[in-house]
Amino acid sequence: MNQGTIMTSRRKVLRALSGGSAVLGLAAATAATAATEMPSSAAGGARVVTLTFLQAKPGRLAQLERFVRSNWFAMDEIAVQQGLFVSYEWLDTGSDEGPWNAIVMVTYADEKGFDGIQQRWAPIRSAHQEVRPDALGMKDLGQVLETRNLFEREPFTSKRATPSRRG
Repeated sequence: MNQGTIMTSRRKVLRALSGGSAVLGLAAATAATAATEMPSSAAGGARVVTLTFLQAKPGRLAQLERFVRSNWFAMDEIAVQQGLFVSYEWLDTGSDEGPWNAIVMVTYADEKGFDGIQQRWAPIRSAHQEVRPDALGMKDLGQVLETRNLFEREPFTSKRATPSRRG
């Protein structure tokens, strides 16, 4: 999938799931870019890690983080409790400088990524009511620039490690 396809698909998902606004959980936002075809080199003992690159509006990085934690991460925590995600994290540059200044990282339990949990994610997303901690919505705080899927291969050495599924 090329870069143009990634962004076009992402926009379609954002519009379809949120009525044109960019306010939705991270996993729902990555539906179109999740690992739909597993490279043969990643098969067995791999899991998808989705990176979503965000750009906060000038001076709004802390507010964007509060928004993401109150909305995306509220849903993501339910997904972790249900075993749909392994983990989720917020990382930022601490600055308005650069082409992006925050990354949201979601680790799935296997190589299927969002495709493997999409049906079970839908009720979580539909039950969520948007929270505006600073009385501002996503469009007021920043934007999603890009989503990338990576494959983490065993042995999983991070704190998000899960037992091997190999027999």
